[in-house]
Amino acid sequence: MLLAAGRGERMEPLSGVVGKPALEVAGRPLLASSLANLRGAGCARVVVNLHRHPAQVAAAARAADPGPLAFSWEPNLLGGRGGVAAARPLLGDGDVLVGNTDSWGSLELGPVLAARADDAVVLALIPHPDPARWSSVVLDGDGRVVRFLPPGAGSEPGRFLFTGFQLLGRDVVAALPPGPGEMAALWDAARRRGCLRGVSVEGVWREAGAPSAYRELAVETAGPRSWVHPAADVEAGSRIERSAVGAGCRVERGCSLVASVLTAGAAAQGGSELAECVLAGPVTVTGETLARTLVLPDLRVPLA
Repeated sequence: MLLAAGRGERMEPLSGVVGKPALEVAGRPLLASSLANLRGAGCARVVVNLHRHPAQVAAAARAADPGPLAFSWEPNLLGGRGGVAAARPLLGDGDVLVGNTDSWGSLELGPVLAARADDAVVLALIPHPDPARWSSVVLDGDGRVVRFLPPGAGSEPGRFLFTGFQLLGRDVVAALPPGPGEMAALWDAARRRGCLRGVSVEGVWREAGAPSAYRELAVETAGPRSWVHPAADVEAGSRIERSAVGAGCRVERGCSLVASVLTAGAAAQGGSELAECVLAGPVTVTGETLARTLVLPDLRVPLA
């Protein structure tokens, strides 16, 4: 199951224009890599839950993955635990491998599947790249989760980062209560039973939960030569350096983009100079010099 029904609060105000799972990364929606990870782990059918921008996110999922998909519509947001519980008629019996859409990368999830148990929750972890930035998971010698640490807390060695992927055992799924609920409550109950485990996996992982992280991801994925969608209009005489120009976007002659992202129909004209910016939606910048700014149709905010 792919959890794509969140409000995208950390991605605000960008997620008000484009749903976070549908944000463009080198011509693919952000949710594409999570779908690929689930398929790579052997998931023949994937259920995607929907809440905000449901049509946009569903279209992105279909465009990203030609395999069998089912959609679980949540008129009222249910949270991670509640979303899985509500999707049980679509999921069927058995274990459920769950992923979220806050990250981009390629992970080998085989060790998570190998650690399964009917009554267990198994978290896919990686060695922690930055404990000061993100919360940490601490394991005991048997691979059981003993505690979670907030960003910057403690100095314990061997900390891990949760990748957003987890395996819920069949008994765990069957016992989920109906109605809203977050994964934290499920994890806490499993930890008290000694059934919350963590497994280190290999691969590439990039966080993409906030507008600044999205810009960094899109620019890094574009590469040093930049990336321009075939359906974008970039005129000769413009300067595109380490930037990404998405489908339906336009960059006129004389404009300069450095480490910037144009997506969802945005345009730069009149000699605009943009550095480390994100332009999203039906918005046009004309003859301006901007740095580290998120530009939306009716709003501009600094990028952290």
